[in-house]
Amino acid sequence: MTKLVSQQNSLTIKSDLVVGSLPNTNPNDILIYNKKYSEKKLKEIESSNKAEISEITKVIAQWGYALGITVVAQDLITLNIFVRENFPNLNIFDLKVCVRLVSTDSDLLETDAEHYGKLTMIYVSKVLKAYEKYKSTVCFGVRQKVLKLEEEKKPAISKEERLKNFKELLYNAKLTVNNGELFEDLGEVVYSFIRHNKLIKIDDELIKKAMESGENHFHISVSDSRRGNLKKMINDVSFTATKKEEMVRRGARRYVAQYWVENMDLDYMLKKLTYEMLLY
Repeated sequence: MTKLVSQQNSLTIKSDLVVGSLPNTNPNDILIYNKKYSEKKLKEIESSNKAEISEITKVIAQWGYALGITVVAQDLITLNIFVRENFPNLNIFDLKVCVRLVSTDSDLLETDAEHYGKLTMIYVSKVLKAYEKYKSTVCFGVRQKVLKLEEEKKPAISKEERLKNFKELLYNAKLTVNNGELFEDLGEVVYSFIRHNKLIKIDDELIKKAMESGENHFHISVSDSRRGNLKKMINDVSFTATKKEEMVRRGARRYVAQYWVENMDLDYMLKKLTYEMLLY
C-alpha cells in the first residue's frame, strides 16, 4: 500500500513539489502530484536500464497476482513494452498506485474493463486510461489548492503602492499617445477607470466614432496576413455575428480609452487621483 506522508502545519513548494499538507486533501493525492514531477516518465526509461525495466515487469506481475492471474514471461515482456509505448507520461509509481486501486476494486477508476482471467493489452489499456483520467483530476485539484494558498499568502498591495502603479500607468499611456503610438488598453483598465469615475462624456458622436474605429480595427485584423488564425476563425461556420460584435465593441472601448488619454491633462489627473477612484 502506498505510504502516506505525515501531516504538516505549513505548506512549502520546492521545485514544483508540495512539502507539507493541504486542507481537505488526501496525502496520497499529494504523493501522486509530487511523483508527477519527481519521477522519471516511462518514455524516459531506456530499454538498457535493466533495473527499471525489471521494476515495471514486477508491477505487471503483481497486477496479475492481485487478480488471481498468472502472467507468463512472454506476456510480461509484451505488456512491459506495450505500457511504455502507449502510456509514456505515466511513471512507475503511477503503475503501482493503479495496481493498488485495481486490487481493492476501487470506485476511483471509472472503467468497464473486464479481464476474463487474462491480462490482455485491451484490458490493461482500458484500466490505464481510466487511471490517467483519475490522475489528471487529482493533480488538477492539488494544483488549484496550491495556487489558492499561495495567492492567500501574498501580502495585500498597499493603497500607496496601488496609487503609485496607476499613476505610472497614466504617465506611460500619455507618453505613448504623445509619441504618436496606439495605446493598447490591456484588460480595459483605463476604460473601466474613466467610466467608473465618469471622467468622459460618451455622447452620440463619440459612440459613432468609437464604433467606426472598432469596425475598422476588426476588418484590419481579418485582412492582416499575420492574423491567419483569426481569418480561419472568421471563415469558420462557428464564428457568429455575436462574436464579431464583441470584437468590434472591444475595439470601440479601446478607442474611447485612447481618446481620453489624448485629451487628458496628465498633471491635473495625477494631482486629482485618489485611492477611492481605483475601487471599481
